[in-house]
Amino acid sequence: MVTVSPPELSTDQRLRDLDIRSAIDPEAASQWHAAPRLASLAGKTGGFLGNKKANAEVLLKEVKEMLDERFQLQEGVVVDKFIYSRPASDEIIESLSSRCDFVVTAIAD
Repeated sequence: MVTVSPPELSTDQRLRDLDIRSAIDPEAASQWHAAPRLASLAGKTGGFLGNKKANAEVLLKEVKEMLDERFQLQEGVVVDKFIYSRPASDEIIESLSSRCDFVVTAIAD
């Protein structure tokens, strides 16, 4: 039997009623925010953050090469986070944010 939640309940409450959990880590979501969009990637330094999974590495390598060819990146900084199921450490985030104009991440399996 399916139970329908009343429409006056919040989306979060309705999802909890259905036993659906968010994949977003609330601590990470509240700590980090997207940077403003760049006018161009031309000549910029890109960060490429992988999750130590083989296909993520392949995907990021291809994206890095494509962006470098199209935008002549100044540099491409490639980093893997330590645990694929957790957010990158503060040290990795701070290093990328201080060295890079933008960051691309991948979670390919």
